[in-house]
Amino acid sequence: FSVRENGDFVVLQFTDTHLLSGSTDKDIKTLDNMKAQVTSLNPDLVVITGDMVEGNNSKKNYNKKAALEAVGKMFEDLNMYWAYVPGNNDGEMDGTSNDVAEFLTRYSHCIVSNEAGLTGATQYCVDIKNSDGKTVHSLVFMDSLGRDENNDYDYMKDDQVQWLKSTLNEKNSDSIKCSVFFHMNTPCFTYAATDGVPYSESYAAIPTTLKNSIKKNSAVDDAIESSGCVGLVAIGHIHPEENWCSFYNGRYYHVASPSGYRAVSNPSCTLITIHTPASDFKSMYDFAQILF
Repeated sequence: FSVRENGDFVVLQFTDTHLLSGSTDKDIKTLDNMKAQVTSLNPDLVVITGDMVEGNNSKKNYNKKAALEAVGKMFEDLNMYWAYVPGNNDGEMDGTSNDVAEFLTRYSHCIVSNEAGLTGATQYCVDIKNSDGKTVHSLVFMDSLGRDENNDYDYMKDDQVQWLKSTLNEKNSDSIKCSVFFHMNTPCFTYAATDGVPYSESYAAIPTTLKNSIKKNSAVDDAIESSGCVGLVAIGHIHPEENWCSFYNGRYYHVASPSGYRAVSNPSCTLITIHTPASDFKSMYDFAQILF
């Protein structure tokens, strides 16, 4: 992928669509609005940060394969590339997150991959080049996993963290700045709530009531912090009514509101503009919540 003439790269983030089959009234409404936003906003890349489909449920009209096909076909028809990472719901029923990722590879516009031998379904990067063909930014995607044997939220494992460290150190050595996307939160989202600075007066900060629910993800925070090259960590999962974003410890921590009518009554998507020539992380990003 390449930046625009002014050096910007525009990402449109959808998250937590929670599709049941792709053909229910709420699913159709969700997909129609996603299509309308892609057509209207014309991003350089779409990113879906997990819980694309419903998890454990007993509804008779649940059809995971049909839901995935509806999304895949939509982006094929739009001729729009989209990157995917799974959420905790995606692998809870009728196949794992790895099965979902493998299924999505049949769609030529879906960007999904995994480093061989790693835990989870998606660890990969998308590089963004300038007009001279030099990589100036990289989007890093990870699988934050689902639930453990006790049905608690799982945490990203040592091999994933080591991959992240190695990847970010390599990017930093080449002076490449990075944005990291996954589904579930890390402890730094809680620290950003208590000690961070709101993105803007009109954009909700991460609230101080956010709990540190997955403490073992602190290793991911450490890898990001030690690299020195990450300006944004973006997730879904929490289902706020409006987007949250705070600047903490030298980077933005952003939580997107759900994009599905099955999750919230007023879904939205998030427009993330990356100003790749910016000299500091605080001025490198603009965020906008787009209500359906």
